[in-house]
Amino acid sequence: MRRLYAYTFLNGLQFTYTTWLAFVILRGGNPGWAEAAYHLGILVGEIPTGAVADIMGRRKSMLIGLAISAVVAGGYFFIHGTLAACVLMFVSGLATTFISGADTALIYETAVEEGGAENAQKAMARANALQIGALALAPALAGFMYQWNPVFPSLAKGITSLLTLAVVWTVKEQLPERTERVSVITQTVRAVKYVRGNQVALSLILFGWVYNTANAMAFQFGQAYLPYMGMAMGGAGIVFALSQGAGTVGSSLAERMGRVTGGRVLRFGPVLVAACFVLMGVAGGFGAAAALVGAACLVLAGVADGIIYPIHSYRLNEAIPSEQRATILSMHSAGFSMMMTVAFPTASYLPIPMIYLATGLIALVAAVVWMARRWSY
Repeated sequence: MRRLYAYTFLNGLQFTYTTWLAFVILRGGNPGWAEAAYHLGILVGEIPTGAVADIMGRRKSMLIGLAISAVVAGGYFFIHGTLAACVLMFVSGLATTFISGADTALIYETAVEEGGAENAQKAMARANALQIGALALAPALAGFMYQWNPVFPSLAKGITSLLTLAVVWTVKEQLPERTERVSVITQTVRAVKYVRGNQVALSLILFGWVYNTANAMAFQFGQAYLPYMGMAMGGAGIVFALSQGAGTVGSSLAERMGRVTGGRVLRFGPVLVAACFVLMGVAGGFGAAAALVGAACLVLAGVADGIIYPIHSYRLNEAIPSEQRATILSMHSAGFSMMMTVAFPTASYLPIPMIYLATGLIALVAAVVWMARRWSY
């Protein structure tokens, strides 16, 4: 687990997370279509690579994804216009598919193997705290890197990907014994049948699609929102760092929560997050205070998400079998990317405050429906 904790921290150093949108605009590209291309790459590759991770091993899948990510980081030098940005982001999305699902499955099962099922929620909350702690550090540095030279954040990301790859290389994985040869198609069909027949797993997946899309929209467009409200890029980087730092605090709290308390937070917490995005949408009328209101909302949403995300991830892993774990987690990621492929380019044509108002209202409706469901959280 210590090596996997190191992986989560290094993988969280996403230096391009809060600068890529501004970089694409600088190079004459449309960031909405670039983000759509990224999620299209995820949509194309997510489920097949999840099945591959279940069949061949999660560690091998992660190594492939990290190697591709390191190469993609060097491709930022060649972005000029929308087409080049879309190609690079599509490949970046494919790289992500080899990692997502595989890493969560490996962390969950390693935690269960080393400390039992009760250890899994603590381990996943700790891993999430480390990852978003790194996400808190990266934007603060990346904002000033970008002001020095817009390409520097991508160079830092490439170096970090290689370091992360070296750590994962040393991780040991206990592969399950299989009595039959299973194809990617067979593995996928079995996973789909399982989800269709399991109400808890299906509900958690559908919730994750909407909740993660709203969060991604809010934090990605924050790169444009805060400067739009008059804040410099360096200041925006500090706000993102504070937001992620608040998320680290939230994950530390999630690690200490019992099952009943965690279930209540998972049930009611998304309403608070959605309300933050609605407030950001109407903050344009607050004059000079708009940037501060937006910054405060991002920090508050960050701490709430820091609690909600690991609890949701633990409950989803708990609800699915090991044999289809990475495949089903990839289905979860694929649905999110499908929604982002449509939502992000559509939103890019709206005024910045309207993006937050629309996102917040949709998320608020979904949160109320989620809160009203009658099943054990």
